[in-house]
Amino acid sequence: MKVAVCKEPKKPLVFEEWDVPEINDDEVLIKVHYCGVCHSDLHIVDGDWDDWVSYPTVPGHEVAGIAVKVGRNVSWIKEGDPVGMPWIYSSCEVCDYCVDGDEPLCPNHEITGITKQGGYAEYMKAPGRFVTRIPENLDLAYSAPLFCAGVTVYSALKRLNIKPDELVAVQGIGGLGHLALQYAKAMGARVVAISHSSKKEKLARELGADYFIDTSKIDPAEELRKLGGADVILTTVFKAEAIQPLVEGLAPRGRLSVVGAAQEPIQVAPFDLITKRIVVTGSAVGGRKLLRETLRFSADFGIKPLIEVHPFEKVNEVLDRVRKGEVELRAVLKMVQ
Repeated sequence: MKVAVCKEPKKPLVFEEWDVPEINDDEVLIKVHYCGVCHSDLHIVDGDWDDWVSYPTVPGHEVAGIAVKVGRNVSWIKEGDPVGMPWIYSSCEVCDYCVDGDEPLCPNHEITGITKQGGYAEYMKAPGRFVTRIPENLDLAYSAPLFCAGVTVYSALKRLNIKPDELVAVQGIGGLGHLALQYAKAMGARVVAISHSSKKEKLARELGADYFIDTSKIDPAEELRKLGGADVILTTVFKAEAIQPLVEGLAPRGRLSVVGAAQEPIQVAPFDLITKRIVVTGSAVGGRKLLRETLRFSADFGIKPLIEVHPFEKVNEVLDRVRKGEVELRAVLKMVQ
């Protein structure tokens, strides 16, 4: 089988021919049809996570394909089922976090494409208990990004306990934000899209935004206060200086959740925490329960990412486009030509 291997950081991926993996009684062999290209893959290739990644590695954690071989101890997946694999490859399954369905917090979890072979390959094996069935009415190409981008923003919104008709603002209308707009609208919220580019307004409104705030022209906090203040703000951007102004746009009991991994701090006055009872939190991906819910919710409400599909052989070119910011929303590699 063909695989794309990151042999060392800051070098292009190398194509190699590997044997198709053998599976044990508790595993599933997936024929990968599509694999999403996430910004996290770029961190692996560019060496941003050197202390975390064991090179060589096969990246890719937005996997969608077909189960072609199933271990005899795996009864919940059948050969021929559409299935996928997310960021969480496996976990201990017995710690309090795992028992609570929050495997990303497990101190012993493994990560697809970082500590275990990922989906930049024609086949991959995976532990049966973490392989997730894809609803029949979800197209495989559109399913792939839901295994990371989709579950990341859906989980964040779900943890924020959104109530119908709350004002929910989404900052950053990119690969994560364009899905968050759709989920928030389907959850019954009044939705505000926040972007530094007026070019995103048409798309944002098509995806469900009731209001649009262009931060290059107006103060987002002031505009949110004019609307009564945001009950929820989900920010997907990577710059703390862009997140900081939003704190003042929260309504009393408002919740701000960060899913963009900005490295710089943001400041919150203890006085605001006390008098307005606002909450500032963060969220990253989701466990198996929330992933299944993400897929079912997406299927039921017709939610899908906007994608551009590229042949597997173009993986290095696609990564370079992600690096340059030329992929507007989500890129997906097609393994089966």
